[in-house]
Amino acid sequence: MNKIKIILVVLTLNITSSLSAEEIKCKTFDIGCKTKKFINETKEFQKKGLEDSKKQIKRIPDNLKKK
Repeated sequence: MNKIKIILVVLTLNITSSLSAEEIKCKTFDIGCKTKKFINETKEFQKKGLEDSKKQIKRIPDNLKKK
């Protein structure tokens, strides 16, 4: 039982460290870095939303499109 807990903790730490590795770290008063980070996050969010909406439109049955 203890081995399972240890393995789960190690796996959780590995996953969280790999996720934070892609994160851009900006200094406190670095406005240029913070602006660039905000713009990049916004672009990624919009791309994801566009892909989701395309999938959603494809799922609409043909009889509803004609109305």
